[in-house]
Amino acid sequence: MSLLQLDRVTKWYGDRTLFAGFSAQLAPGDRIALIGDNGTGKSTLLGILAEEIEPSEGHVQHGAGTRISHLPQVARLEGGASLYEELRGAFTELQEVEEQLRGSERTLSEKPTDRAAVQYEELLTAYERLGGYTADARIRAALAGVGFAAEDLQRSVASLSGGERARAALARALASAADVLLLDEPTNHLDFDGLDWLEAELSAVRGALVLVSHDRHLLDRTTNRTWEISGGRIRGYRVGYTHSRRLRNADRLRQRLQFDKQQAEAEEYREFIRRHRAGQKHRQAKDRERKLARLEENPVEAPHESRRIALDIQMGEQGGRRVAATQGFAVGFDRALFRVPELVLERGDRVAIIGANGCGKTTLLRTIAGEHAAIEGTVSLGRSIRPAMFRQTQDQLLGDKTVLATLLDRTDLTPEEARGLLGRFLFAGDDVFKRTRDLSGGERSRVALALLSVMRGNLLLLDEPTNHLDLASQDVLEQALTRYEGTLLLVSHDRALLEAVATQIWQVQAGELRVHSCGFERFRAGQRASDEEQTPPSARSRTRSTPASAPSVSDKRDRRRAAEALQAVEERIDAVEQTLDQIERHLLIATREGDAARIARLGAAHKEASETLNVHIAEWGKLASECETQAREGP
Repeated sequence: MSLLQLDRVTKWYGDRTLFAGFSAQLAPGDRIALIGDNGTGKSTLLGILAEEIEPSEGHVQHGAGTRISHLPQVARLEGGASLYEELRGAFTELQEVEEQLRGSERTLSEKPTDRAAVQYEELLTAYERLGGYTADARIRAALAGVGFAAEDLQRSVASLSGGERARAALARALASAADVLLLDEPTNHLDFDGLDWLEAELSAVRGALVLVSHDRHLLDRTTNRTWEISGGRIRGYRVGYTHSRRLRNADRLRQRLQFDKQQAEAEEYREFIRRHRAGQKHRQAKDRERKLARLEENPVEAPHESRRIALDIQMGEQGGRRVAATQGFAVGFDRALFRVPELVLERGDRVAIIGANGCGKTTLLRTIAGEHAAIEGTVSLGRSIRPAMFRQTQDQLLGDKTVLATLLDRTDLTPEEARGLLGRFLFAGDDVFKRTRDLSGGERSRVALALLSVMRGNLLLLDEPTNHLDLASQDVLEQALTRYEGTLLLVSHDRALLEAVATQIWQVQAGELRVHSCGFERFRAGQRASDEEQTPPSARSRTRSTPASAPSVSDKRDRRRAAEALQAVEERIDAVEQTLDQIERHLLIATREGDAARIARLGAAHKEASETLNVHIAEWGKLASECETQAREGP
C-alpha cells in the first residue's frame, strides 16, 4: 500500500534548481534517511511532502486517509493552555470525531434507529482508527520520553523555555500516530536518554518515516532507506545511511572510470582526425569522426563531487606523560557546580565528558585550558602541555575582522599559506574577506577547525565540535580525531563520534564527576542495564511489547539462527568492503601512472566486488528486518 506517491517532483528558486524529476513512493515500513549538504533542499522536500510547499513541477499524491505529521527544523509549541491540553488540542480530526460521537450518542438515546446505530458504529471505527483509545497514553509517554515529568503536564506552554517548547513539539509529532512522519532535525535539545528513547520510537514506526538529521548514530539505527540530494538530483538507495555511503562511493568511482575512459577515447579520436584528415588514412579519419559524434551525442557525465573539508590536526611537541592532575578541584563560578576527585590525565587518554545541559562541562574545559580559575583546589598541566580549544559558541569569531585576518592574527602563517589552509576548509576567492560575525554557524565552525588544525596542541579540548557540521564534515572530523596522537577531552552529544573516539567517560552527575574506564557504547549499555534492574517488574512489563506467553523453544532457535545469519552477512560485507578499499587504492596508483590496462582490470574487479556488496547489503537488510520484527514480537 502506497502512502505517498511522488511523480517527477521538481523544485527551483529563480535560476537555481534544488532537485528535478524525482519519482518515488512511501509505503508502510519505509524509514528514509534524507541527506545532503546544507542548503540542498532537504527541508524544502519535507515541506512538499507535507503539502506546505508547492513543487515547481510534478506532484505528490497522498493515499486515501493518509495522515501526515511534519516537524519543521525550528518547531516550537505555542499557546497559552497547559502542556497536556496543547498536545491534546493538536488532534483536530480526532476531536471532530469525538464531538460527532457525543452527538450520535444523544441521537441514539432520543431516537434509536438502525441508521443512527450504523452511524454510531462508523464513528467508533473512525475513533479507533485515529487512535482515540490510546491518545492519552501516547501523549503522556511522548512527553515523558522527551524529558518532561508528570507534574509538567499542567504547566502553561507560555512558561516553557525555547528548548522545552522544541521538545514539546517533537512529543506532539510522535504522539500523533500519523501514517507518515516527517522529522527535520528532531534531536535538538535532547539528552542521551531522550536520544535513546527517540531511537526506539522511530525504529518501531509502523507507517513511513522521512528523517533529516545530523545524528549519524540515529540515522544508522532507525532508517532502512536513503534519499540523497546532490548536484540537483535525488538518488535513492534501498539501504540505511552508512551502507548507502559505500554504494554511493562505488557508483561515483564507476562513473568516474567511465567518464575518464570516454574522455580518453574522444581525445584519441580527435588526435587521429587532426593528423590524418587529409592524408592516406582519411577514410579511417572519417570513421573516427562518426565514432566521435556518437560519443558526443551520448556523453557520460562527470560524477558530481561535493566539496569537502580537508582536516589534519597537527600535534607538535609530544609533551610529558602526565598531561593534567587535579587536587581538591571544584568547577564553578560563584558556587561549585561539581567536584572532581583526585585524578591524573595521561598522554593519549581520550575522554568524553557527559552530563546534563548546564551541569558545567564547558566550564570544566575552560578551567583546564586556563581561561577560568578553579573555584576550589587546583588543576595543573604537565610538562610541555599545550592546550588547544574548540569552543561551542565560537565567541572568539564574532568580531569585525575578516576570516583571513583572523587566521593571520592567531597563527604564524604567511598570507599565501593562510589562504591555502582556508581553501582546504572551503573558503575560496573573496570568501576569505568575509567578516567573521557575518558567517553562518557552519562557516564559523570551519574557521575554528582550520585554526585548531595548526595550533599544534597536544591536548585538545573540544566543546560540541560537530554542531553546524554536515554529515560528510562530521565523518572527516571523526577520522582526524581517530588519527590524532595527542590527548583529547571531548564534550559532545554526537553518539557516533563518542563511540568512535572515546576510551573513557567522565560523567558529571549529582554534583560530582565520576570516572568510567570504558568506551561510550559500553558505558551506555551499562547504564541501561542498571536502569532496567532498578525498574519494578510491573513497570517493565508496561514498557515492553511482549506477548502474553513465553516464546517456544523453536521461536528461540529461529531468533538465534537469524541473529547468527545476520552476523555472518555483516562479516561478508566487511570483507568485501576491505577488498574494495584495496582496489580503490590500487586504482588511484594506476590512474596516477596512466596504466590503462591495469585501470581496466581494476575497474572490472571493482564492478564485480560492488555487485557482490549490493547482494550482501540487500540480504543484510532483509535479515535485519526479520530480527527487528522478532525482537518486537517477543521478549
